[in-house]
Amino acid sequence: MTLPFAIAPAAIEALYAPLFAIGVQSSGGFFRAPWSSEESAAFAAVAAAALAGGLVVRRDALGNLAIETPGDFAEWIESGSHLDTVPGGGNFDGAAGVVAALAVLLAVQQQGIALRRGLRLRVWRGEESSAYGQVSMGARAAFALLPAPILEREFHGQRLDRAMAAQHCDPAPIAQGEPTIAAAERDGIKAHIELHIEQGSVLEQGQFDLGIVSGVRAAHRCKVRLHGAFDHSGATPMGALWRRDANLALARLLAALDDLAVGWCGRGCDLVQTVGVINAEPTPKEAELLAECAINKVSGYAHFSLEWRSCDNEVLTAFGEAVRATILSVASALGVRAEIETIAQGSAVAELDTGLRRLAGEVADEMGLGWRELPSGAWHDAAVVARVRRSDGSPIPVGLLFIPCRGGVSHSPEEWSSFDQIAIGATALGGVMLRLAHA
Repeated sequence: MTLPFAIAPAAIEALYAPLFAIGVQSSGGFFRAPWSSEESAAFAAVAAAALAGGLVVRRDALGNLAIETPGDFAEWIESGSHLDTVPGGGNFDGAAGVVAALAVLLAVQQQGIALRRGLRLRVWRGEESSAYGQVSMGARAAFALLPAPILEREFHGQRLDRAMAAQHCDPAPIAQGEPTIAAAERDGIKAHIELHIEQGSVLEQGQFDLGIVSGVRAAHRCKVRLHGAFDHSGATPMGALWRRDANLALARLLAALDDLAVGWCGRGCDLVQTVGVINAEPTPKEAELLAECAINKVSGYAHFSLEWRSCDNEVLTAFGEAVRATILSVASALGVRAEIETIAQGSAVAELDTGLRRLAGEVADEMGLGWRELPSGAWHDAAVVARVRRSDGSPIPVGLLFIPCRGGVSHSPEEWSSFDQIAIGATALGGVMLRLAHA
């Protein structure tokens, strides 16, 4: 057995207890927005448990937590995750990774295990993009990777910089483009490994205990506006010669884009594509146009969102060009003008550290776990750390472990991973961290 102990489900349950009372929504699920009083309360609960267990706790100007085993170490083995949620989300996306890593550090401290390298848990602020439209704000800002204009964005009428100040956090490092993790501390990160629920059903359906993530997909997103012409539904003859039907163009486009993505997947490309919004979340002008649609009119306006994700940045770019060509071609054939607005163009982490993946597999085998490698379809803070470079230009080795979640459901009140599953994942995480701490 790699660990001199196994993390008990009861230990996970005890650490989780205060989190189940923070950010509960009357309509179901949880909501702990970035830099909200709810997120701050969750951070305080985790910090209190760490301090009670003899760990060292410190905060940066942004409110990110660093929880450490006591001692003066030149090098550190890290884990990290977040405690904020989407509106109506669950209590396991992010929180499971925080609780698992905290359980590992507490067990090491309680057992008095000697360490060659220190163990650290980073609890990042603001991972979710649902509030301010940007993922991993706390992690990005800590490494001076968050652009200053983000501070002007609003959520529920409050600017981000003011939300931060209300939680006794300082937006100045973001405004000035300064990191909150000093160069010496950054250079001393020997490895960073995050544990997270899968947010999909591959592990559960395959009856695997653990997933070892090969790479992290990035998303490219656009909004497509279709401008046709409003006409009388009975008096306007059928066909593109007479009708410029935006809804018909939308329907044809959804089918054509699905065929396009299926074709690329069939050629072995790592790719997923999603139409998330149809004629929803309109701007005031769009709302006026959509209000003109009626049961007895040819539609003159429609819009939809499109997202595609891949671990391959070349696929992201090339597929985007194919998407654009398809949209323009189908819309033109129906006499409809297509307007394509780029919303986001992320950069994927094509491959996480191979040495950490190999080590995680060895630990899983020693534990007798069923495991498999798989890409991450969702973004995680670990992907930010994977982009960081030390002073000598070398990357920080980054790993990511998945545990199953019930039905693959996430960002929902139904999101759930059992304390047994989290304990197994925590034990595996601890095994990897301790191996690295003594290497």
